[in-house]
Amino acid sequence: MKKIILVLLIGVFLFVGYHQVFAYEDFEWYEKVGNNKLIGEFTDEDYLQAYEKVQKKFIGWSYYEINHRIKIKFISKTLYDYYNNGKSPIKFEYSSKSQTIDEYSLKATGSIKVQTQKGTKIFGDGLNAQVSATYERTEKLKQDEEINVSTSVEPGTQLLVYMYGEGYVANGVAKKYFFNMERAKGGYEAFVMVSHYQRVEVTPIWKNILKEWY
Repeated sequence: MKKIILVLLIGVFLFVGYHQVFAYEDFEWYEKVGNNKLIGEFTDEDYLQAYEKVQKKFIGWSYYEINHRIKIKFISKTLYDYYNNGKSPIKFEYSSKSQTIDEYSLKATGSIKVQTQKGTKIFGDGLNAQVSATYERTEKLKQDEEINVSTSVEPGTQLLVYMYGEGYVANGVAKKYFFNMERAKGGYEAFVMVSHYQRVEVTPIWKNILKEWY
């Protein structure tokens, strides 16, 4: 009697999440939902039209919010990418400790500056007190969680492990007045991360080849 022995290759991987501040331009991939513009897409005409909507103030900052919520979907980092081109399945055991965080990053144009105050990024010269309510979350979401996944990477399939998340962007323009006289102006934008977690996908290799072709 012949005995057929199936050799099962095993891959064991450990990933540890960490706390980090992100800007959406730094992600491996990101996509905005809808047609509203990010600050990097504003034209001179966009600025002119928005500045006209800023109400004059005797002293201090006055702002006009252009976009309150632009949804952003992103992949911050690919942790593991494996093609099984062999004839035997590969058992994949995946253990990780990740952190879902609530972070934000700021951008500014014109005379508006981004500063660091007690380790936190803020819009400088007093503007942050005016516009922070447009992007700050009232409920902080910070949670440590352990993930254990066991799956089989069959022949002809691809295993992909990556960090996926969603967030939103709020942006607008602001002017600073002193005795009704305009002293400074510019654009501001805040990206707020709402979720950030690990995903595991196993897909047929031929589907990925078709994506590259088309």
